[in-house]
Amino acid sequence: QGALLDLYDPDRSQHVTFRGENREWAEFAQEFRLKVAGTKDGTGIYFLSSTITSPTLARQWKAVQAAYPKATLVQYDPAVAGTSLEKGLIVQYSLAEADVIVSLDADFLSGAGFPGFHKLVREYADRRKSPEKLKRLYAIESTPTTTGMKAEHRLGLRASEIPAFAAELAKAVGLSGVESPAYAWTDEQKKFLAALAKDLKAHAGKSVVIPGLYQDPSVTASALAINSALGNVGKTVAVGPALYDLPPGSDQIADLKALVADLNAGKVDWLVILNANPIYSAPADLEFATAFNKAKVVAHLGTHYDETGHEAHWHIPAAHFLESWSDARAYDGTVSIVQPMIDPLYGGKTAHDVFQLLLNEPGLSAY
Repeated sequence: QGALLDLYDPDRSQHVTFRGENREWAEFAQEFRLKVAGTKDGTGIYFLSSTITSPTLARQWKAVQAAYPKATLVQYDPAVAGTSLEKGLIVQYSLAEADVIVSLDADFLSGAGFPGFHKLVREYADRRKSPEKLKRLYAIESTPTTTGMKAEHRLGLRASEIPAFAAELAKAVGLSGVESPAYAWTDEQKKFLAALAKDLKAHAGKSVVIPGLYQDPSVTASALAINSALGNVGKTVAVGPALYDLPPGSDQIADLKALVADLNAGKVDWLVILNANPIYSAPADLEFATAFNKAKVVAHLGTHYDETGHEAHWHIPAAHFLESWSDARAYDGTVSIVQPMIDPLYGGKTAHDVFQLLLNEPGLSAY
């Protein structure tokens, strides 16, 4: 429903503009293609994109990079930066055989960006149908969630307290050498922790501890250590390398800082921003807006004339995913086709179209 409202949003961008005046896509295409070709090797050409999950878009970028090896791509996505997804480690969970489930600030039942939540919801529902199949769900969380409301036992903590709780839980299940932050636990919290540790040890190999995607990285590490100690890995937990056609960067914040440094140093001739709004979403201490203005030309592809689009020289309306062809690889490696429902309402373009401008067949469609 939200996607449809976004598709028909009357505030969507409807025109290609240059410095606020209406232009045509062909004008941008010619200027951009000539500029990049004139560099010979792509020196001074930078792209800033949201995380690329499309195998086809990744292949196009690799072709652009082969033709212009000095061109630079930076991926930045606030939903990915700093998470285990960025680090190239994928941990998948299965509730099909889990008698005891523990959520460490992980709202895996609502789908709020949690990888694979459709599968987890289905498995949870299947287990919940018979009381003897699923003994208990514990939720330790910093804000009320769907998962917390479904839990038999819920403990509310500040988000900053959950790393300490996860470390204490790791020690309580028998892990040695765990360093836990100093914290004065209440009697109620100690009782909760002891009961949870006892339940987990009683269901070793038949339990699962799921960390929150946006929690401190130490929570992910503690959860994996607990699952390993209990023998859950290989049963309710699977660990493996992420399957990326184009890695999102080992540290997106560091990559973004490097881009800001190059902007401030005057190294950026063209900055092309693809489906991102960094003036709004970049960390404030980077002062991205100030650095942004030091690029000679900035082009912005986006569905809305947002904060970044307003400041860019060129703005290009982006096609919504329900009106454009593409593909996407899910976190578990599955590839799906993105098929449009309708023709672009406002002649929108995609990142496929932008990269294709620099290749041998510049007019080749995303299809």
